Amino acid sequence: MRLVFICSGLEPGRDGVGDYARELARACTAVGHDARLVSVRDTGGGDNSSSSKNELRLVDIFRRPDDARKLVAWLRDFEPDWASAQFTPFGFHPRGLGGRRATMLRGLLPPATRRHIMLHEIWLQPGAGGALRHRALGWTQRRSVDAWTGRGWQPAVIHTQARLHQARLQARGVEAKLLPLCSNFAAFELSLGHARSEVVDWLQQAGHKIDSQGYWLGHFGAMHAHSWDFTAFARKISSMPMPDGKRPCFLALGRSAAVKEAFAQTARTVPDADFCVVGELPKSRVAVMLSACDAAFTGTPWDIVEKSAAVAAWRNQGIPVLVVRAGATDPAKSPPWPDPGLILAEGTIATNFTLPTGRVPGPTFLNSAETARELIVALDSSASA
Repeated sequence: MRLVFICSGLEPGRDGVGDYARELARACTAVGHDARLVSVRDTGGGDNSSSSKNELRLVDIFRRPDDARKLVAWLRDFEPDWASAQFTPFGFHPRGLGGRRATMLRGLLPPATRRHIMLHEIWLQPGAGGALRHRALGWTQRRSVDAWTGRGWQPAVIHTQARLHQARLQARGVEAKLLPLCSNFAAFELSLGHARSEVVDWLQQAGHKIDSQGYWLGHFGAMHAHSWDFTAFARKISSMPMPDGKRPCFLALGRSAAVKEAFAQTARTVPDADFCVVGELPKSRVAVMLSACDAAFTGTPWDIVEKSAAVAAWRNQGIPVLVVRAGATDPAKSPPWPDPGLILAEGTIATNFTLPTGRVPGPTFLNSAETARELIVALDSSASA
């Protein structure tokens, strides 16, 4: 099968959807398919100089006719059997209003190419109490998603990652299958002790001070500090009985400025814990860093935690994850992945949670090979129907 993944951006390490698509393309290639990647609105600095036979980065096919022509020529040379749009509203349009762009992109494909869409995000839904302008924008974005799932893009197969998204799409008459998110990092066979020893050496070389025997809680990626109170969470953890009486140590991976600010502020008011901003690491070191933690925590809400690449990375290493926000949906009515390694640490039904003391293997679908297999089966089934 010849398959092209169409993303808004492909800048490595800067575009989560692009990183996901690249990992999925790699997994498809590993089992004999010809998978390629193209970015069509690469605001991360993509240009044709970074292009190759298997990957093409274009600045904006929707506003630059030369980019559109280059895409047509590149696709004509490849003649893909399937084009998979990796959709986020703000990726394809600055305000998430790119319904007409679905039709335009479809018109650039070779006539025989079948179409698939993976909806990583759908639309803004602030609720009845939200600002009028946000509710109006969400309504307009829903119309745009209608175009991408219907007459504009005309996909033969529709996937999304979260059951909450699946239910909202179904309410609009869109039958979307679930394709679970995979980790961008391969599982790493390294014990906690060995991983901790390596990471302590890195931290010491970088001038970081942390209790090497402490209870390490890791955070990976962006932190939406306006949505939850990290200081209150850290204070709550510090007041809990710790496994073996260890000192709680919070570590942050990634380059988020909000994380740095939140850690610095909290360190001044929570003296009974360590706070260390590890920062950005080479990909080869990320899995080791994940494996060195006793547990992780995420601000992605419980009702959409399925769509977090960071959570997928933690769980692929067997690291249990504390979910610190319930989300807008009643947690009892919106369970996340069928995964015992996810622990809700917020709200009335989570008041008695305890800190995990060991690894909990993640579901097999966190592996990119399994996700690729599910995708190929869905496409094959549609083509033969």
